[in-house]
Amino acid sequence: MTRKIKLASGLLLSFATAAPALAHTGHDTVHNSLMAGLTHPLMGADHLIAMIAMGFWASTFAAKQSRSMLTAFFALLLGGFTLGLAGISFSFMETGIVLTSVMTGLLIATRKNVTQGLAVSLAACFAMFHGFAHGLETAGSVPFLFATGFLMTSATLVMAGFAVSKLVSHSIPSASRLIGLVIAMMGVSLFSI
Repeated sequence: MTRKIKLASGLLLSFATAAPALAHTGHDTVHNSLMAGLTHPLMGADHLIAMIAMGFWASTFAAKQSRSMLTAFFALLLGGFTLGLAGISFSFMETGIVLTSVMTGLLIATRKNVTQGLAVSLAACFAMFHGFAHGLETAGSVPFLFATGFLMTSATLVMAGFAVSKLVSHSIPSASRLIGLVIAMMGVSLFSI
């Protein structure tokens, strides 16, 4: 495990287990907002699968291209969140969320050579769906804290997928195709939920 992954995991664990001092009023809402953001990505299979799949897929590219993809991904995750918070309606949101896992899994499984522009565009589009859903689900929370929490957990999940991909590619290179197919099938199974 790299130092960055250990640090991010430690921070996530620290935030998840910290309790408010409760010496003043208002801490319950603040604490609940951060906790809701931290745990929300872990509660839905769609988001969990998509974040791990995105990290896995991003690791298959060269470092510069991978950074571009992940920068676009997190920027549009936050952008989608902002739009959702504003209450802007978005057709096919649920379908887009599920297709994120299906398409990313298939791209991993087929090892399709995708140009940097297309990879960045797909990553940004996938993130928009997920961010938008998070923005709509923020009711009753402090938006900044909820966003901080869900971005931290999302980043941890993406880094976990990235790390698993690197580990698999060095030890069992052929397993990547199977993992991609499993991700795609898990995505397809979400259509029935």
